Amino acid sequence: MFFTIVQTKLNEMELPKKDKKGKGYLSYSQISLFRTDKQEYKEVYINNKPFKGNEYTDFGKKVGNALEQNNFNEFTGTEATILKLCTRLDLFERKTILNYDEDNFYIKGFIDTINNDLSHIIDYKTGGKQKEFKYSEDNYIQVQLYALSIMQETGVKPSKGTVEFIRRKGNAFKGQKLTVDSEPPIKIDIDLSLPTLKHVYWEVLETAKEIEKFYLCNK
Repeated sequence: MFFTIVQTKLNEMELPKKDKKGKGYLSYSQISLFRTDKQEYKEVYINNKPFKGNEYTDFGKKVGNALEQNNFNEFTGTEATILKLCTRLDLFERKTILNYDEDNFYIKGFIDTINNDLSHIIDYKTGGKQKEFKYSEDNYIQVQLYALSIMQETGVKPSKGTVEFIRRKGNAFKGQKLTVDSEPPIKIDIDLSLPTLKHVYWEVLETAKEIEKFYLCNK
């Protein structure tokens, strides 16, 4: 298995976020922001700029909570009908840890929903029209990271990964209320083949090394 490395790195990887034991960790959000906007990454994760959230992040959390709790009272009848079309599996917000022991860091996350036999991972996303294409691109690796974590922890390889994309209407920047669109959720298949998972595993290690270098130069 590609998790095993022959040589062991003696020094811990220096990362901006550390757990209570002083071990560095990353998340998909960290990796994604570093790849897209290094200056904002510096502000958020190195300079500890407070993240207050906004209407868009609040809306995403509202949808996620409703799906987890199967309670749609905060939505209109039409919105609730659309949200009830989303797939709900057995477990919600399952914690995942992907260890890179040779470099003494890990990647943590929470799976939106997964079934008991760990064969199917679903990640819920909300966004405006056209944004769903983002989750078909190679640089979207969140579900693959979840699959790698499950494999490393249990030895079970999830066979199916899906993004269920819920379209959003409204523009908060123009003072418009954000609502669930009337179109059904879009289901996007995610490649969980072994070659792809192997590629993601090593690709993320290289990104972690870039983050370490960036952190040491900017802390």
